[in-house]
Amino acid sequence: MSYYDKYMKYKAKYLSIKGGERHECKPQNKYNDICIPNIKGQYKSKESCMNDCENKYINHHLIKANIKAETLKFYLFIKDIINNEKIDVFVKGGNVIGLYLLKMIYNKYKNNDKEFKDCFSKFLRLELIKDWDFASYTKNNKTIDDNYRDKLDKIAKKYKLVPRAKTFILYQTQRPIFIDGKALFEISVLDSDAYSKLEIPMTTMKVKVTEYNLKYIYMFAKSFLSYKVSGEEFDFDIIKKMIEKINVVVHPHKDGMYDPGNNFDKGGLSNDLVKFINDFVKGDKKLAQFLVIHIDDPFRLLYRLPEKNIPKTDNIKNFIKVELKESGMPTWLMDTDKISKLAKSFVRVLGQKLADLGDIDKVIQFMAGVKFNRTQLEYDTFTENSKDMLKLMFGPLVDKVGVEQVKALGETDKLIVFIKFLIRKQLFK
Repeated sequence: MSYYDKYMKYKAKYLSIKGGERHECKPQNKYNDICIPNIKGQYKSKESCMNDCENKYINHHLIKANIKAETLKFYLFIKDIINNEKIDVFVKGGNVIGLYLLKMIYNKYKNNDKEFKDCFSKFLRLELIKDWDFASYTKNNKTIDDNYRDKLDKIAKKYKLVPRAKTFILYQTQRPIFIDGKALFEISVLDSDAYSKLEIPMTTMKVKVTEYNLKYIYMFAKSFLSYKVSGEEFDFDIIKKMIEKINVVVHPHKDGMYDPGNNFDKGGLSNDLVKFINDFVKGDKKLAQFLVIHIDDPFRLLYRLPEKNIPKTDNIKNFIKVELKESGMPTWLMDTDKISKLAKSFVRVLGQKLADLGDIDKVIQFMAGVKFNRTQLEYDTFTENSKDMLKLMFGPLVDKVGVEQVKALGETDKLIVFIKFLIRKQLFK
């Protein structure tokens, strides 16, 4: 060994003892090995190397997965509206439920790699993490009128995002990356987050997005996409690192339902219908808010609740009980037996109320504000259980008024249009 080589060897040893060993960045390596000792490395310590190389590591994997161009467009748009339009941006949807469970797995097994990986593999069977929906909200009562929508459209166009909806703002790339038939990334811009526009706490949990944590969201997306598309193994070290950085926000809630406090939101429902709901639940604000939300758009009550949200809740509860060995459940999970009985009882009592009103004009006034368009559009996907719920809601009224009499009514109201649609679908045989 030459004198120079000996010098460099002992210098490296001395710097290592002093905590100043030089490192070089290898972004193509596994996360824990991206910064390796090298006396000629450009970084004076592993810490300074990690600070820089982590970004290069994530960038390397986004390029490798062919999603770098897509993520960059969303990053620039999100950064612009956060900084210049003062709009809050969140990740919402099923993925956030997945992130919350990942955090529970991490908290339970972070010091036991074998248990963590085993539980993670069971978590994958829930298929919670798929496409990534960004939802953003204006602040200070800023209303999205036509002029402001035009402005947002121009900002989106600058970053090569295109609008995908007419009645609300939703942007995707021109040629989105798809997973399970849905765009991997999309972003909506909304006025507010009022309860009547939501569903249940479980489905509206969110993660606040900044221009700094967005890289972790993209790396999560890449990791699950690559696993699903090509079976690429997860790098659990970066997964654990990212879980630490994620903070899930949940609306005020109790027993799996929103707790509106003094912020009870009746949406566009008539005062008579809201009073009927309050009387039905004996003044329980949580249950009243739940029913207001679900009758505001009956699709939630008739289809989303029994066919999607209740089974998903039961699956999550079972996972927590069996795989995490926890008896206590997160407070954002509802009692599915109680809610199922509540929904069926409410629909039955409401159906009888509509029949008791008798006069069709009174029924129209009573049901003012209820939106039937999504129920009508999605009717052909309904199960027999959902159709039975519809029969309970409108069958007694149709029996009392008579099918032919209903057919003879002019289509002056959306309720009449909807009931005639149900008659054409031969729901009331």
